[in-house]
Amino acid sequence: MLLFEYGLILLSAILISNIINRFVPALSMPIIQVALGVIIALLPIEFTLQLNPELFLVVFIAPLLFNDGIMADKKTLWKLKNPIILLAFGLVLLTVLIVGYLVHFLTPSIPLAAAFALAAALAPIDAVAVGALGKRIKIPHIIMGLLEGESLINDASGLVSFQFAIAAMVTGAFSLMWAGIEIVIISVGGVIVGLLFTYLKTRFVRWLRSMGMENVTLHILIGVLTPFIIYILAEYCKVSGILAVVASGIIHSFEREKINPETAGLNFSSKSVWEALVFVLNGLVFLIMGTQLPTAIEAIWGIPSASRLKIIAYIIIITLALMLIRFLWSLLTIKKDIYEPEARLSKIKASLIISMSGVRGAVTLATTMSIPFLLGDGSQFPERDLIIFIASGVILCSLLIANFILPLLLEKETSTLAVETEVCIEIVNNVITQLNNQITEKNKKAVSRVIRDYYQRKSDLQRKQGGNPFDSKEELSLKKMIYEWERQNTNTMLCNNEIDEFTAQRYLGILDRLEDNISKSERNPFKAAKKNISLAKYIKRFSDKEQNEEVSKRQFYDLYRANDFLVLQKLKQIYKTNNSHLASKYISDYEFSLSIQNSRETVQDFESIEAVSVEDIAALGFQIERDNIQIMFENGRISWETTRQMRKNISLLELEIKKD
Repeated sequence: MLLFEYGLILLSAILISNIINRFVPALSMPIIQVALGVIIALLPIEFTLQLNPELFLVVFIAPLLFNDGIMADKKTLWKLKNPIILLAFGLVLLTVLIVGYLVHFLTPSIPLAAAFALAAALAPIDAVAVGALGKRIKIPHIIMGLLEGESLINDASGLVSFQFAIAAMVTGAFSLMWAGIEIVIISVGGVIVGLLFTYLKTRFVRWLRSMGMENVTLHILIGVLTPFIIYILAEYCKVSGILAVVASGIIHSFEREKINPETAGLNFSSKSVWEALVFVLNGLVFLIMGTQLPTAIEAIWGIPSASRLKIIAYIIIITLALMLIRFLWSLLTIKKDIYEPEARLSKIKASLIISMSGVRGAVTLATTMSIPFLLGDGSQFPERDLIIFIASGVILCSLLIANFILPLLLEKETSTLAVETEVCIEIVNNVITQLNNQITEKNKKAVSRVIRDYYQRKSDLQRKQGGNPFDSKEELSLKKMIYEWERQNTNTMLCNNEIDEFTAQRYLGILDRLEDNISKSERNPFKAAKKNISLAKYIKRFSDKEQNEEVSKRQFYDLYRANDFLVLQKLKQIYKTNNSHLASKYISDYEFSLSIQNSRETVQDFESIEAVSVEDIAALGFQIERDNIQIMFENGRISWETTRQMRKNISLLELEIKKD
């Protein structure tokens, strides 16, 4: 029961970390999750999580690397195969030698073999951390491909080096030649096991399909079990389980690219399952890493403060040494023509980005935690706690550097998000305009429904672009102005006998309540209320109570529409005058509100006409959208990643419409 409750706490922390990241985007998700993990470890909970390194690798790292292999850009990996191999093997071995001697020089109490073990744990960059970094920071595509390729395979060379260093420490025996041969055997053997099992699994799945077993849930379960089984089999064969699951993931990516009726639905469902699984596992990796840090700190905290300061200085020196080695290696070994697709990227700047992007993560911590407590003669492993503490410190330093210093080199690239959002809004506007030009008597009902959905998407994009989910002072002031416009127009329509006294008073009463909400919002931002949502709620209450008064009900909707139209025109004037972002956001809200009313009217006015189906008009809208996306991409206004994501969203919407 305690384990179950602890698991719920960790899952809740993942949710909290995403909320915090929404309000504090300057902090990357891994840092937030590590901090929450530390807090969880300090809570007065009876259960204490003891990290089992072998279990950690198979439960968390294996499925994450398998998914990374599936999602990897194969063309980029093949194009960058030479520098990736140099980074994943040559750089790791060089780092082990240099950092090993450095650690032993700084702290002579750590034997040379143990220092090599620490260096081997620190040498590989972490695939999970690199993936999280790439989601937050706009790293150039070529460099991101290098980092992803390196992080997928460098764990094998790092772990093998670590195992040899530990064996040398425990037994006192070491052979450099045998170590090199062993690295090759373990690496190639891991790839072979991964490919072999993937082939057998594919044959098994085809046999199931030949038996008529097309159950999607069954095949998803087989897919989820695949990385765990492959990793365990590879480790049982004494080869690299990590390279086995990566190789299997890459082969599986070719299967996903095959389009046929048998696998289309499975691929769609499987992708959704894997996205949820990867989201949870990614969060748990950093949370668990955070829960282990207090233990590492506690082991060192008992020494004198002067010694603690020395150790912290050693951590900083080791971190800088790792960055310097990466910088020099990439500067000297990676050819300049690799960076030529990135026009503004010099070789020195590219090397700096590569060095600062070398984030260490959970694999490093799990590796150092697997250091045995005792040597072969029964004595304690020297400075085990200090080694774990240094590894933890380097992990934190690398995360902080990537979070706060690296973006300074990429400041120009990070501003493209807002530009691309503007382009997405422009595409939606173009679709709305072209669909409006297609309206006829027969398709008006369907077109109105589809346009209403596009206005909703535009409103969502505007709201997302705004950033702050709470109403600012400027937004509250604009709301007051809007309600005053509606109040004046309501009184004008009453004076002109366009509505009766009852309708006017009911509408003015609603405005009084909404203005009262603004006063509450100024005191407490959590009570902020959007006009179109709140007013729609009050209108529903009104119409429910006045079912028998069709005249009043009709007048109320006429007033609602007239006010929306008036506000929309005034907002457009404000936007035309000063290009106000707030005005633009509320223009989308009021356009959406009017589109809903037009759609409702269209349903009533055209029920007797043989109308075109919504699916046909939606298909037309999707095609217009695809054409606009292609034009924007060819003109360089949106990136390939954004183009691919937008096309994917269209495919998902098409599938959803067909289901309905």
